[in-house]
Amino acid sequence: MSETSKPPGSPSDPAAPDAILREQAQHWVARLAGGDVDEAQLSILEAWLASDQRHALAFARERALWQDLRAAFDRPTASHDRPNGADTLPLRRRLAWFVPAAMAASLAFFMALPSLMLDLRSDHRSAIGEVRSIALPDGTTAMLDSGAALSLDFDDKQRIVHLLAGRAWFDVRHEGRPFLVEAERGMTRDIGTSFEVDRKEGSVEIGVTQGTVQVRSPDGMQGPPLHAGERMRYSASELSALPAVPTSQLAPWRRGEILLDRQPVRAAIAELARYRSASVWAVGDFSKEAPISGMFLIERPEEALQTLVRMRQLRVIRLPGGHMIIRPATKS
Repeated sequence: MSETSKPPGSPSDPAAPDAILREQAQHWVARLAGGDVDEAQLSILEAWLASDQRHALAFARERALWQDLRAAFDRPTASHDRPNGADTLPLRRRLAWFVPAAMAASLAFFMALPSLMLDLRSDHRSAIGEVRSIALPDGTTAMLDSGAALSLDFDDKQRIVHLLAGRAWFDVRHEGRPFLVEAERGMTRDIGTSFEVDRKEGSVEIGVTQGTVQVRSPDGMQGPPLHAGERMRYSASELSALPAVPTSQLAPWRRGEILLDRQPVRAAIAELARYRSASVWAVGDFSKEAPISGMFLIERPEEALQTLVRMRQLRVIRLPGGHMIIRPATKS
């Protein structure tokens, strides 16, 4: 770790004051949230957490502050709500509490800003670990996987669903208005069907469980019609067919199942972690690990991750609050 990227204060100082511990914990939460860590830095974090129980407690507090940000901002603070005499602390003592708390809240706010913006933009969201079925205004059924978000743009000429995050499956009610799903500026048009749209990092995948859809990429490329079992992927500048699969393998999460078919280890960890409320960070080079195949249950993400870790003998760093870091096995 370079001098400029070290956490504030001395991580091994047992007499470090609470203010320094807060800054150290804020540093690590920010680095982990941004994915800005490597193997050497993870070893430093692991040693820091293990060296003093106060470090683990500080990390848990700062991580909780990030997660509970919205509740913190909703808490009433107007002076007329305080009883007479409650606001009598000397200014210096009040500022000594307020400044670190404000810094921590600011850090948490910028970390949580994407989620808060998603709340403002979406009409429907599913919680982490929740698979949710929604009846849209036209009678179409939409099923949202864990952490998915939709916004609706229906008028008398067309029905557009914007997939803002995650993945969703649609069983479309047919009528005169076309039904379209927009994700990452590409468009999937229903032609009498049920289908899944999966928004990934940098690309979108479509799979048809019944009927037919037409897919158009953000740059205007249009693929051939997709029929049951057929799949397609698009990104900003690419449109490509994926291997067809039995329809029973499409959107298995609707049945409470996680199906991994020769999935790279990093992608498999991410797939299982989406159903877990506490964070999972996959850090390191997993390219030498054999792919993962298997069927797991959405309601048991802990068991699924433990199985994956045992299958590939991966290393786990457990953090306060149930968060964890998964690393490749150390090769001898």
